[in-house]
Amino acid sequence: MPVRRSAEAIVSALRRDRRLVLAAPTGSGKTTQVPQIVLESGLADESAGGRGQIAVLEPRRLATRMVAERVAAEMGERVGEPGSRVGYQTRHESRMGPKCRIRFMTEGLFLRVMLGDPALRGIDCVILDEFHERSVDADLVLGLLTRAREDWRKDLRVVVMSATLDVERLGGFLGVTPLVVEGRAFPVEVRYLGRRSALEPWDLAAETLASAMAASDGDALVFMPGVFEINRTIRAARTALARAGVEADLRALHGSLPPREQDAAVAPGPRRKAVVATNVAETSLTIPGIRIVVDSGLARIHRYDPQRGINALRVEPISRASAEQRAGRAGRTAPGVCVRLWTEGDHAARAERDAPEVRRIELSEPVLHLASMGMRDPMAFPWLDPPESVAVEQATSVLERLGALGSDGALSETGRLMARFPLHPRLGRMLVEASRRRCLARCVVWAALVGERDILVREELGRLVGWMRRDEPASDLTVREGALDEARAARFEVRRCEAIGVSAMTARDVDRAARQLEGICRRARLPLDGGAGANDAGQAIRCLLTAFDDHVAVRSDPQRPHCAMPGRRRVTLSAGSVVRDAGPLVAVEQRQINRGDDADVVLALASRVDEPWLAELFPDRVERRKEEQWNETLKATEIVEVTLFDGIETSRVVKGRAAAESAEEQLVERIRRGELRLKRWDESVEQWIRRVRRVAALYPERGLIQYEPDDIAVILHEIVAGATRFNQVEDRPCLGAVKDALSWDDQRFVEKMTPSELPLPSGRKLRLEYPEEGPPVGRARIQELYGLTETPRIAGGRQEVLLEILAPNHRPVQRTTDLAGFWERLYPELKKELKRRYPRHEWR
Repeated sequence: MPVRRSAEAIVSALRRDRRLVLAAPTGSGKTTQVPQIVLESGLADESAGGRGQIAVLEPRRLATRMVAERVAAEMGERVGEPGSRVGYQTRHESRMGPKCRIRFMTEGLFLRVMLGDPALRGIDCVILDEFHERSVDADLVLGLLTRAREDWRKDLRVVVMSATLDVERLGGFLGVTPLVVEGRAFPVEVRYLGRRSALEPWDLAAETLASAMAASDGDALVFMPGVFEINRTIRAARTALARAGVEADLRALHGSLPPREQDAAVAPGPRRKAVVATNVAETSLTIPGIRIVVDSGLARIHRYDPQRGINALRVEPISRASAEQRAGRAGRTAPGVCVRLWTEGDHAARAERDAPEVRRIELSEPVLHLASMGMRDPMAFPWLDPPESVAVEQATSVLERLGALGSDGALSETGRLMARFPLHPRLGRMLVEASRRRCLARCVVWAALVGERDILVREELGRLVGWMRRDEPASDLTVREGALDEARAARFEVRRCEAIGVSAMTARDVDRAARQLEGICRRARLPLDGGAGANDAGQAIRCLLTAFDDHVAVRSDPQRPHCAMPGRRRVTLSAGSVVRDAGPLVAVEQRQINRGDDADVVLALASRVDEPWLAELFPDRVERRKEEQWNETLKATEIVEVTLFDGIETSRVVKGRAAAESAEEQLVERIRRGELRLKRWDESVEQWIRRVRRVAALYPERGLIQYEPDDIAVILHEIVAGATRFNQVEDRPCLGAVKDALSWDDQRFVEKMTPSELPLPSGRKLRLEYPEEGPPVGRARIQELYGLTETPRIAGGRQEVLLEILAPNHRPVQRTTDLAGFWERLYPELKKELKRRYPRHEWR
């Protein structure tokens, strides 16, 4: 291993400075060899009677276990056995014998150890592995170690190891010159796409994998952002490899798999294999035999959105530095090839390296950690890269709202209890509230279900409903309780759990987490036995509300998933939720899904909320007011009491009919908008209005009204007077009220100037219609016009009538305002034609 060649320099630096920054590429052996070098050199023999421990911090549970087993095997031991010097600890698992000297731990677990014992008694050396990943836990540990060495552990040795070589700033932070170890690497040919592909990432990866394995020797490693993409890639690759004639085993590698399957993915075998992995295989683990890398260029990244107040899990392009780490996996044992599923131009546009997690995620948990150590100002902490001030302010605001911090930043008693739990502060607050409401035993299970991965691998609605408890409010957490109970009954056997859509490994982790939380509660003397109300889901949901009060939403339509939330535009409830009714709910998870330039917020792990609980818990945030609303069914105006929570309507209850005056306004407005139609506001009314407007235009000196919208409103008020429902006015007469808007004299003048009909020489009446524009129209058969030589006129001769002359079949043969010209020029020929067709009619 290349690192072994630098063992003397490593030991010398640690003896001299007690601090070391080691930059060594992936595959150089730093993870497995440096702990052994420190142990062999005696650098950890200064405490515990010469048996001080070396704590090695890994970013992931999977790497913690697998690396510990690898180191133990290299030392001829089996991890965790009584005589073994190698052990490991994760949140749910501990395999450490009494003689353990090299103690592999997850970063988060070590952080909690350090919060409980800042002096790190019994630990002589701390090694932060894979520090280039820059998790917030690793940054906190680094800052705390810096303070510990300055204040009370000057003898403590600290090693920070990075797979990237840009460590000068890190060396400056620790006050040492970095030690750079060159890796043993073979050349890797990097290929890019010629142009962007329209294929899904898994289909593109499968085709690329098949062609690469057909053209090159060795095993392959495919990088995908998550479990969903891994499974899709494996399915697609089976077909693609068979089509290419390549025989190879396909293995998944991610943290949700049982240890046996994880080991199988890494172990050598008799056949070629292709491992499809998350970025756990980027640096933490070295898989022997890899000569082909297919890189999707994607990873799932948590980013905090301070405007929305949520961590958004996004699939994002990886940085150029991460891409280099992935490519390097192909050149550990022989020359290799890396195919990047993006173009060279896209590569140049990518970020040089990933932003530290402290710059990306919601920070209430680290801020609570610091407050529990007496640090009221998080920005005063010795960060390698300080967080954004807006994120710290948001985190502080969350903790203040949860009651963990006072306005001066000091930790409250509630905050002290919250800090004891290895949970997000919201879940810690839920448990503190549960201890007061005597429902802690149930909330411990809920906290474990939320704090771990989802135990459900398939959300089949029929089965989910079967796990619901009929006498309780609908909750996605009670459903998961039922699933957990079935997994326990199955003793977490993989096949039996898979049959019910449950991940056996995750269910076991949840069970362990619940038992761990119960132990913390007992040590904190928080009562787990709540008596008769201990199993009350209503009380448990109230506890959720105290922790997730800003996650309250209201579903208005049980047939649609859309919800209303304060400050959110597009919010939907997860399709897998069993919360189906309309009304308020509280959702533990808010996931942001980007859609182009816009984004949706999807709510998950929801629970139904009875509206009175909101007033009970947050009386100052509940508002009640009376409003008038239109009842479309009754066609009437009602008085309703509207209840709002943080400005979002949670309910409206009808309290009675509106007063007549208000009802009239609603009726008039809806009639004007055309939503309601008065049966007797017919064509006769419209004709009268047009006649009046015609006279007003021809005789402006009369000053007639022209039935403007305000005039119509006044008339409608007269028509609907005294009514509270539309069926009381629907058949009321209208023409009289419309006419009465004019004086009697004006009405007579309109009747005279724009008559509804004119007498004809034949004794018939010529009915006139008044269009919006143009002259009035009169329709008559030719025979009815005999004896009429000139075009009729109205308004004292100021406007002529447009005559529509009809044949005997009542179809128009001419439209004219020149009747004399019609008789003289057109009628003679027309008469001949019509007479042949209608010989029995009179023709003059």
